[in-house]
Amino acid sequence: MKVANTLCAQMMLLSLESMLNKLLIISGPTATGKTDLAVDLAKKYKGELVSTDSCQIYTGLNIGTGKDQPDETPIHLVDIINPDQKFSVSQFQKAGLEVINQLHSQNKLPVLVGCSGFYLDSLINPNYDTFSIKPNKLWRLISSKLSVKNLQKIYKFLDKNSFSKLNNSDINNHYRLTRRIEIKLSNKKDTKYLIPNTKYDILHISLTAPLDLLYQRIDARVQKRLDIGFFAEITGLLKKYKWSDPGLQIAAYQCLKPYFQTKNKMTLDDCLQKWRYAEHSDARRQSTYFKSRYSDKALFFDVTKPNYQIDVLEKIDKWYNKL
Repeated sequence: MKVANTLCAQMMLLSLESMLNKLLIISGPTATGKTDLAVDLAKKYKGELVSTDSCQIYTGLNIGTGKDQPDETPIHLVDIINPDQKFSVSQFQKAGLEVINQLHSQNKLPVLVGCSGFYLDSLINPNYDTFSIKPNKLWRLISSKLSVKNLQKIYKFLDKNSFSKLNNSDINNHYRLTRRIEIKLSNKKDTKYLIPNTKYDILHISLTAPLDLLYQRIDARVQKRLDIGFFAEITGLLKKYKWSDPGLQIAAYQCLKPYFQTKNKMTLDDCLQKWRYAEHSDARRQSTYFKSRYSDKALFFDVTKPNYQIDVLEKIDKWYNKL
């Protein structure tokens, strides 16, 4: 009897320990329905959402960044800084790991959801070794005199492959380009940087869809954002912040900047088309990034396939309930 009770206790302990290190990831390009799926999964598996979106960290940037925040399910790492504040991947990593540890301590499943690959990588990739590289004062001074376009040219020259994987927000963000170039120019290595917990039991679900479908969804979403008051949101933001602030470097806002400066109807048509194309470009980059970066680590599901969600649930059930 004692042996049976001891074995039962050990099994319960193993079960609890296995729950304390699980991470569920829902990734994929924009407009694949990640958030809706993640909400359903969080409800089913006693979890909470952890955003890995580099745009939704800013307060007040709601419509332009597509903050479809669920009322019934908590979502972390959204609205954590103001649009005029700088925020690095290392800062995100620190905040993200703290949230994950907190959820594990509450016996809740962290459900990471978003399309910013670099943010996601910072939480699950143990090979990040750039956060210890200190700012280069000389380079920062030089960079402050350079335009975004010049920084783009420099970074593309230094690392064409990485440049091709950046989304429009990163490509047009002066601070992030400066930091990426700074890292490329540094040969320093430091093994004392913060390494994410490599003991996580990770299941990575990555959604895919034909680009034509994503373009259609993106265009419909752009129109919806206009209909629910995107212009009013920008007008309100400009009363507090400048176009040069980090948050307003996001493509949705930058693409409409010429219209707000001229209020010309023809300019507006051009701005909206530029915005659509920027979102299309992001979808292409994100599709390529996740397929190449996680080809052997993620399970890919085409959202146009019948009953794909049933297949997703089967995979998660098996993973979630294993010891």
